[in-house]
Amino acid sequence: MATIRLGDLLVKAKVISEAQLQAALLEQKRYGGHLGKILVRLNALSEEMLVKALSKQMNLPSVDLAALPTIPGHVRAKVPLDVARELDVVPLQLRDEGKTLVVAMAEPQNLKTLDTLRSVTGLRVVAQLAGYQAIARAIERFYEADARVAEPDTPLRMQGNLGSTYHTLQPVGGGAPAPAPQVSAPRPPPGNGPSGQPAAGAAPSQSLRAVEEAQRKEVAALKAMVEILIEKGVFTREEYLAELNRR
Repeated sequence: MATIRLGDLLVKAKVISEAQLQAALLEQKRYGGHLGKILVRLNALSEEMLVKALSKQMNLPSVDLAALPTIPGHVRAKVPLDVARELDVVPLQLRDEGKTLVVAMAEPQNLKTLDTLRSVTGLRVVAQLAGYQAIARAIERFYEADARVAEPDTPLRMQGNLGSTYHTLQPVGGGAPAPAPQVSAPRPPPGNGPSGQPAAGAAPSQSLRAVEEAQRKEVAALKAMVEILIEKGVFTREEYLAELNRR
């Protein structure tokens, strides 16, 4: 039995109209890229609807990453963060006594991605479907959030209003009690204002969150720009990954 094309499947299921399909095909002809991603970008359908259609077309199970409570650390370790980002994959579980890795992918038909995963993990790889946006959110949730939590392992130095430097406690890894915080001698107050004291700034935790949020938005914007350039044929995903590996 011949496999029905994605566009025809979506029209037949009345998910999109023939006019929307033709508009997406025209953009694909001009700039290249995957038809499904183009349809989502044109707001012809949601990513969830696209995943359902692809699951039916490919006869593959899909996975709701938003409903996934956690990914065990030993499973996540099989696919490092940089690999997960580059390949747009999320490891889900190990099967067959640890010999098979189940992953969520937006393009399970991409043989190069599957080959790379097999090479990196040394395991048999079984793919389940998920959308690009859902995968990006899952990477942020399961990888990058944990990385941010781990960052405070280095001691912070915070400045008091009068110039005193407060040394935060080192993380306690085993049994030794944490030392008491040390306070250095206050510096002479600057004479910039009437009282000689600078205005209090934002709390350090608020400043840290603001920096993290700005960095997250920059990464998301850069990734979106790369995806657009790939779709427009400026370079291929393989060329992009190869350039990253050289750096």
